[in-house]
Amino acid sequence: MHLNTAAVVSGISAATLASVHMIDIKTSFYCFFAGIIGGILPDIDHNNSIPVRIIQFVITNLVAFLIVYNYLDELKPLETVVLWIGIYILFEIIFFFFKKLTTHRGIIHSIPMGILFGLITILFLKNILHLNLIVSYYIGIFIFIGYLTHLVLDEIYSVDLTGNKIKKSFGSALKVCSKDTRINLLIYSLIIMFFLFLPKKLEFFNLIKEILHV
Repeated sequence: MHLNTAAVVSGISAATLASVHMIDIKTSFYCFFAGIIGGILPDIDHNNSIPVRIIQFVITNLVAFLIVYNYLDELKPLETVVLWIGIYILFEIIFFFFKKLTTHRGIIHSIPMGILFGLITILFLKNILHLNLIVSYYIGIFIFIGYLTHLVLDEIYSVDLTGNKIKKSFGSALKVCSKDTRINLLIYSLIIMFFLFLPKKLEFFNLIKEILHV
């Protein structure tokens, strides 16, 4: 359900921006898939579930492919293999510790984490893959749109309309902080730090303003 909803929301949003000529067709496809990825990212705090394995597989190999593809002309065949394997091992380690340090419906299911993933995406695309800045901004924004779609859907599921009651999980997705002060401090510090690294911040804000006025 999350995947389908994220696909619909990101698809309509990307098509709308393309129809008013804010983005071209190629960028609209990037945004569409970014929205889908953002829509499944909140579930990475599950432990050993099939969705998490799929997410880990997709993210790990997608990042490896993008990095290798970007530097393909500079790499020898053996270096390409070594780089891909190195990235894969790195992400295996990252996901291992990530699962150890997180709990389901914790800080990962929050608006700040959606913002953080969006910022990380922008900086990765711009600084590592050397993608166009505006395109990087759009993709990062769509990561957040997909992420927010997932959180909203979780809150909707928390309300049992047929039984006229609210489940205990209500309010655990659309939150701005967790119960752990140290985690909150870490997440918000990372948001501030990554935001400061963003180039041409005024263009970023103008972009958001234009999207909101569509």
